Amino acid sequence: MEILFLGGLFPKETEDEIINNSIGSVQNAANNLQWEFVKGLEENSNKSITILNSLYIGSYPNRYKKMRINTYNFSRNLDKSKATNVGFLNLTGIKRVSRYLSLKPFVKDWIDSKKDSKKIIIAYAMTSTFTQILEYAKKVDSSIATCLIIPDLPQYMNLSNKKNNLYNSLKNIEIKIIKKNMEYIDSYVVLTQHMLEVLDISKPYVVIEGISTDIFNFTCKDSDYNQDNLKTVLYTGGLNEKYGVVDLIRSFEMLENENYRLIICGSGDAEKTIREASERDSRIIFKGLLKREEILKLQKSATVLINPRANNEEYTKYSFPSKILEYMSSGTPVLAYMLDGMPNEYRDYIYTINDNEENAIYYALKGVLEKKEEELFDKGKKAKEFVLHKKNRKRQCEKILDMLKNIQ
Repeated sequence: MEILFLGGLFPKETEDEIINNSIGSVQNAANNLQWEFVKGLEENSNKSITILNSLYIGSYPNRYKKMRINTYNFSRNLDKSKATNVGFLNLTGIKRVSRYLSLKPFVKDWIDSKKDSKKIIIAYAMTSTFTQILEYAKKVDSSIATCLIIPDLPQYMNLSNKKNNLYNSLKNIEIKIIKKNMEYIDSYVVLTQHMLEVLDISKPYVVIEGISTDIFNFTCKDSDYNQDNLKTVLYTGGLNEKYGVVDLIRSFEMLENENYRLIICGSGDAEKTIREASERDSRIIFKGLLKREEILKLQKSATVLINPRANNEEYTKYSFPSKILEYMSSGTPVLAYMLDGMPNEYRDYIYTINDNEENAIYYALKGVLEKKEEELFDKGKKAKEFVLHKKNRKRQCEKILDMLKNIQ
């Protein structure tokens, strides 16, 4: 099989530049998950994988500092991959069309170069740009097997409170385009079983809630936050209010122990609230956007990692927070709500927040932080062993390739 991966990941050579040019939130979670998919597909494939990349970034001028994105080749850790970042005009309203038109000739060249092979195109994310590209590819060569990875439903991709009527109108148009394109998609990878119901998928699919990561194989040196007398709660990720970060702050402020610390990393519309909280309570530390290496060190050295996203909205059925698998991969115990999109098997490996309890995050934090170090260590260890064995990239991507082999 010849595989083309269509994605919006960050090339290693330009990752710092992308982050520095971003205004507001950065698609770090999507970037990390895409790299795991790429690595997993490579580890399962006997032939090279071609990567065509169209950056998942905000639009110029409000969410990104550059109007034009350049085309360039980039390297992979494994020599057997060919990777090209395809440039486009990054202007609001023009961006989607520009991305599509820029990608078309690269896709056509790939198809023409693989005439005598079974060809597979795997696209990451349910965007109109990529569903239109999959339609285009099928019209060029109907024998191509197309696969769409759906980490989020399009209507829930932006949970910011700053959406306006124009954004909502454009999103509705995009959803209509996507629905039209779905007849050209042969198979799907979804993150939760509930996605199948709303999408009405009748074609082959696999459910892969995410991929664990093996990059925590380093020794974490002492830091300011893992001293014997301090216990730290860490949250990393999007800082939209709907993700529960404001509830987390209010709950933490109710804790009286002066040796507790809450560290928050990321960006989003709740930043102002977080900064204000850190000014009135010195135990709350806001670090903003950090490099991935710094995030991983904090995750490994914390006392507990928290995901405060509550199970109180419809969209929780259709998402599996990728941070849960990254958290569990660190070996640090995890505290989270059991969302509707999370399989029950995870319940045995994390500390859970009670959905029906008033001040639920406060009581959950208090209970976990009062546990003995030995119990916390054992909980984190078992979670890490579970995800590294059951949810590793080779095992998860093997499911995708097994499905694709059976598509004619």
